[in-house]
Amino acid sequence: MKEKVPTLVLGLDAVEIEVIDRLIASGKMPRLEALKKGGKSGRLVNQPPYFLSLVWSSFFTSSHLGDHGWYFNKLWRSEKQRIEYADSKWLSQRPFWEDLDDELRVAILDLPYVSGAPKKPNQTIIGGWQCHDDFGRLEKPAGEWGRLERILGKARMEPEVFGPQSVDTLLALRKESLESLEQFTDLAIEYVKAGQHDLIMAVFGSLHRATHYLWDLTQVDTAGAKESELKLIEGARDELFVAMDAALGRILDSMPEPARVIAFALHGMGPNLGWYEYLPRMVECVHNGGQTTQPAKKGLVFRLKKALPWTWVRQVTRRIPHAWNQALVPVWSRRMYDWSKTRYFSLPMDYNGYVRLNVKGRELEGALDPAEIDAEVARLEEGLKSFRDIETGRKIVKGVVRVESLVGENAPKRNVLPDVIVLWEADFPTAESCGVRSDLFGEIRWPKGQKLVSGRSGNHTPRGWFVASGPGIGNGTVEDAIDPIDLAPTLLDWLGAPRNEKLKGNSVADQLR
Repeated sequence: MKEKVPTLVLGLDAVEIEVIDRLIASGKMPRLEALKKGGKSGRLVNQPPYFLSLVWSSFFTSSHLGDHGWYFNKLWRSEKQRIEYADSKWLSQRPFWEDLDDELRVAILDLPYVSGAPKKPNQTIIGGWQCHDDFGRLEKPAGEWGRLERILGKARMEPEVFGPQSVDTLLALRKESLESLEQFTDLAIEYVKAGQHDLIMAVFGSLHRATHYLWDLTQVDTAGAKESELKLIEGARDELFVAMDAALGRILDSMPEPARVIAFALHGMGPNLGWYEYLPRMVECVHNGGQTTQPAKKGLVFRLKKALPWTWVRQVTRRIPHAWNQALVPVWSRRMYDWSKTRYFSLPMDYNGYVRLNVKGRELEGALDPAEIDAEVARLEEGLKSFRDIETGRKIVKGVVRVESLVGENAPKRNVLPDVIVLWEADFPTAESCGVRSDLFGEIRWPKGQKLVSGRSGNHTPRGWFVASGPGIGNGTVEDAIDPIDLAPTLLDWLGAPRNEKLKGNSVADQLR
């Protein structure tokens, strides 16, 4: 084994590179600027495209979507005809650290989508301290969470306030995010200063949460708000990024010499146009032949979920245990539709649309004959593309992509994936529209200026990036985009650890020299 140099991996979850570049240019992010000037930087692009939430699973398993299946936190289970939270109990993960030698000491701090504790004796994990995506609380060794609470206080990041926002909720999120960022920095430094780990991976999840809601003011009613409060909210995103830069500086100053550092974001964030929130209505409209046909009867729990105001729902879901939330999803989704009459249906999504075909012989209660799949998808695409903005006639849907064309029909985890991805043509927000019209299926209307159900002003972009510095790393820019599945093999190279053939990525250590 090669001589080991301590390696620090800093995940800046969903931090948008266009904002970073602007702040660096204005001199407001000196530590990240220095790291960039002293090392190598470049772009990260996930494959396959159109799945903007799969990024962390691809990174730590060093495999693509068809191999790991973790494209979202809630996935379809065809054998049970329902949606469930992704869980390693039924969807196995193989993180790259499982194959490290026992002597390599690893600390994993809030790495998203990790749903199980590492098995190696020298591997420590804290999960759920400030993760944006909720996969429950992880700790190893036992008692580690309590030890950190005694040092740092209780975890500052609260459960997500998903749904309509107010000036007060956004001000509270700003305060919480800044405090969480500071606390997590202290947590990371606790492990760095201990000097007991060869590899530390720490992910700042509060940045992801904050930029979903603090991107801009489009999703909040500003009437009657104080100008000083609105200025705080408008400046909160940049304020957080500047604070993040200072946090990086504190962590880097605590690192031993020599050491390697890589900071990255696997995806970015931009304005939320919000069309995915209206896709289920469009899909149902096409499925049911327009407004003249009644939609399939839904189960009581599903109808109750849709009928209750989000302000009620979110107050309940924030207060009940994580396990209860996990248990509710299968209950309402099991009877979303009358499955005997349902040929396809929408799945949970956060940017591009996802549709699942209810295929006979594959789904527990399939209704679509496999011989009719191609024709049904063609009809669905034609129907969705027929929708245009009522007032301007602008197109809404660009088209659809079949998932098997991206991952292959025989991909190991093909069965948990959607069948069809819906791509958007619309480049304007739903708030500028009063609805959509199809010559084939009629109209779907909503009040012009209506806020999004999610309350999120920001949504994901595919713009990933990285900057790396330290022994064996050169200077300049890597011209070709790097696939995040190549990062884990690169870390193994840096640690002098042998390559496991099960990893699908390839080390890019030579490109970074």
